[in-house]
Amino acid sequence: MKFRDALEHVEASGRLVHVNDPVSPKFEVAALLRKYEGRPVLFENVRGSSLRVAGNLLSSMDLLCESLGFRKEEWIERLDTAMQNPGPISEGPADFDYLEPDLDLLPILAHFPHDQGVYVTSGVVFARRGDRRNMSFHRLSKIGRDRFVGRLVERRDLHAMYLDARDHGEDVDVAVAIGNRSGVLVAGATSVERGRYELDIAAALEHGIEVAPAKTNGTSYPTDTEVVLEGKILHDETTSEGPFVDLTNTYDVVREQPVFVIDRIALRKNAVYHGLLPGGNEHRLLMGAPRTPTIYRSLRAAGVDVANVYLTEGGSGWLDAVVAIRKHRDEDPRIAIEAAIRGHPSLKKVTVVDADVDVTNPHDVNYALTMYWEAGKELVLRNVKGSSLDPMATPDGIGCKLAFDATKPLRVPPEKELKMRKAELAPER
Repeated sequence: MKFRDALEHVEASGRLVHVNDPVSPKFEVAALLRKYEGRPVLFENVRGSSLRVAGNLLSSMDLLCESLGFRKEEWIERLDTAMQNPGPISEGPADFDYLEPDLDLLPILAHFPHDQGVYVTSGVVFARRGDRRNMSFHRLSKIGRDRFVGRLVERRDLHAMYLDARDHGEDVDVAVAIGNRSGVLVAGATSVERGRYELDIAAALEHGIEVAPAKTNGTSYPTDTEVVLEGKILHDETTSEGPFVDLTNTYDVVREQPVFVIDRIALRKNAVYHGLLPGGNEHRLLMGAPRTPTIYRSLRAAGVDVANVYLTEGGSGWLDAVVAIRKHRDEDPRIAIEAAIRGHPSLKKVTVVDADVDVTNPHDVNYALTMYWEAGKELVLRNVKGSSLDPMATPDGIGCKLAFDATKPLRVPPEKELKMRKAELAPER
C-alpha cells in the first residue's frame, strides 16, 4: 500500500489522529508521536516547512499487515514467500517537482535532546555501483544545507559498496526515499544474501513496483515515494556521527562515518514527510519483523515444528524472541532455542511456548512462562556474541543470553492433569 493510501486507509476507519495546531519539528513532533504510540498521527502544520508530517502508520502488527493486505497470522508465510519469489519491477512515469538541494525545506525532526542534531530516520537508501544495486535503511544526520552524515553498518551491502568505491577513488550514487510504500519499508529492513536487490521483495509484497530513473545519477526509486533526495556518498569525506537514540531507547555510540551530498530534491505534489520515532513501535516493528522469517527458516531446518515467531516490543523488536512450536519430543524446546539464536545471533532472550499461545500478546506469553516454566528448563549463555545494541554487552556485542522453555510437558502425571487443563468457555447457544 502506498504511503498516502495508508494514510487514507486509517483515516477512513477513524484511527488517524489529526494535529492541527502548529508544532515544532524540534522535539514537539517526536513527543506527540510518543504520546500517541500505536495510533497513526498526521501533523497538518509543522513550523518552518510546507510539508505535513505523518508517523506511527505502521506501529502495530495489525496496521503493518493491513497495509499489505493480509492478517498478522500470515506474516511469516507471506514475507517468506516474497523473499523466495521476486516480484516484477518496471519503469513508470514520475510526477515529481525537482528542487535545488536545500534540506532546510524539509521538516527533518529533532527527536531527543542529546542526539547529534536533526535526523532523517525513515529514509530508505537506493544505491547503485555499476550493475550492483542495494536498498536499505540508514539514519542520516543533517550537517549542512546539502549534507548528511550517514550510519553504514559494517559487513552490510551498502558498506561493502562504499568501501569498494572508496578504494577506487569513486563516489556511490544514492537516492534517499522518504514516505514509502509498506512493502518498500519492510524490504528495506530485510537481511538477504549478499548482492541481492531487496526491491524485488517489495515488488512481491506489493504485486509489482514502478520506478523512475534519478535525474542526477544512475539510481532509480519508486514513482510513488513522497520525498526523494538524489545524491552520492563521498569517497573522501567522513565525520563523526552520533549520539543517536536507537531501537533500544538508549544512545548509540559516536563513530566516524561517510558524508552524503544531496544534488537534487524530488517532491510529490502535497508531499507528506514520514516521521519515524527512534525506539518507537513503528521503528521496532520495521526493523525487527522482517527478521522473523530468518528465525523461522532456521527452526524448520533444525527439524522443529514451528508455528510462529515474534520479536517483542519489550525487546525493542530485536533482542527478545517468542517462538511457538508444536512439541513432539522433550528436546524440541532446546533445539528451538539453539536454532533461533543461529537464525538471529543478536537475540538476548528467547521464550519457547506452545502453538496455542499468541506470540504477539505479552500477557499470553507471560501466562505460559509463569505457569509452565520449571527450574532447569532454561538456558544461560555467557560471554557470547550478541548485539552491540544490548546496553549490557561490550561495544562489539559480547554479552549473555537467556532462554526459557515455557512449553507444557508431553506427559502429565494424573494428579496434575486437571490442574493443567486450561479452562474454556462453553459455546453460546
